[in-house]
Amino acid sequence: MTAFNPRHLARQVPATTWQAYLSSRSIAIPESFDWNAEEKAFSDALIALLEELEPDQQALLHAELRHAHALATQKGIDAILNASDNDAAIREDFGKLRNHAERALWVLVNWPNTFMTAEALLQFDLGVGKRSWKRQAIKVTEPVSREAADIEGLQAALSEVLSKRKGPRRACHVDVCDRHLDGGVQISVYVEDDPNDLVEFVEEGMRRRTTRPATNLALVYFPASGIVDTVGRGGAKVHQPLVTLFARHLLKQEVKPEAVKQPMFYLNRLRHGLDLPEDSDIDLAAHGIDRIRLRRARLRSTRAPICDFWVGVPADQAEHCVLAASSAHLKDHDLFRGPFNIVEALISIYFAPAEVGKRGRVLNIDLKQSGISNLQDMAEEDAKLAERLLRAWRVSEPTEVELALVA
Repeated sequence: MTAFNPRHLARQVPATTWQAYLSSRSIAIPESFDWNAEEKAFSDALIALLEELEPDQQALLHAELRHAHALATQKGIDAILNASDNDAAIREDFGKLRNHAERALWVLVNWPNTFMTAEALLQFDLGVGKRSWKRQAIKVTEPVSREAADIEGLQAALSEVLSKRKGPRRACHVDVCDRHLDGGVQISVYVEDDPNDLVEFVEEGMRRRTTRPATNLALVYFPASGIVDTVGRGGAKVHQPLVTLFARHLLKQEVKPEAVKQPMFYLNRLRHGLDLPEDSDIDLAAHGIDRIRLRRARLRSTRAPICDFWVGVPADQAEHCVLAASSAHLKDHDLFRGPFNIVEALISIYFAPAEVGKRGRVLNIDLKQSGISNLQDMAEEDAKLAERLLRAWRVSEPTEVELALVA
């Protein structure tokens, strides 16, 4: 995602939605303000208006607009729909709006509770598939309790487990919300972290302020399958008690979570090149693809002494792939033909330019043997194409868990 810039947001969102937003925040607008000005003149005037606000009011609006910017992506819009128990009404509104930036701001104005829930859902979604994510099976399909006493019990239990042995008990807060589109129930956990002496700018200059930051953990339980996904730093000592205490307090069940093997990527299959097999039905020309190459790889020795080698080539489309580079330079000691496993790989897909004289776009597929990838960060159509290619190369295969979740 691009860095937040209020000027960009001012240009992306039309005047009518800005008018609704500023009116909902009781911002005094001069009578001379021209809501019908052409786009650039309007955005310049809007930024000037925001810069003239009182510092406290300006800080509040900038904070809200940063939140709207964070949801102004396809993943953010998906999170909004997932958070809404009335997504038909929101979808109807979305069809009338220009882009994701306007949709995010519109939801902030008209559906503020949905907006807040969507932020929590998006934070979890962005962690799935990353190092802090773990998937487990608990083989329980009970409904989640929303009783205040049960939630307070979970908060107390997590506070005890996550506090240091020596020192005060850490504060803990738990929120429970439904994920309406994917059928999950999300448990967002906020735990007090170590105090932080924050140095900040204020009107008088600079000051030091002690804060009590919160670290975030989250769990999503899928009642239909008994699958639990958790996201949070700390490894097994955090993920395991998070699942067992959730089940004890909100499902009223004692469980022994079983690891669900993450779908691996069989990266060694890339050592023979990226030509599609004869039985593949993928038409590269129809997708506008000029070339595909293996641009970077990390290889790990299979015998002692264990070590890793990185092989990479320049990003330019005309350059060789790492397979050709390793073969040319290392000859009889080619890493891809020796006792090494490919543990990380970067595949670059080069598309033909949309216009003469323009550069074609590049789609990079970043893979780790353990199953971590950047597929979840891609646009939907790009992700579908990448997944089809990976299956055609037999680098990935659907798992039973994936098929169960889709079903």
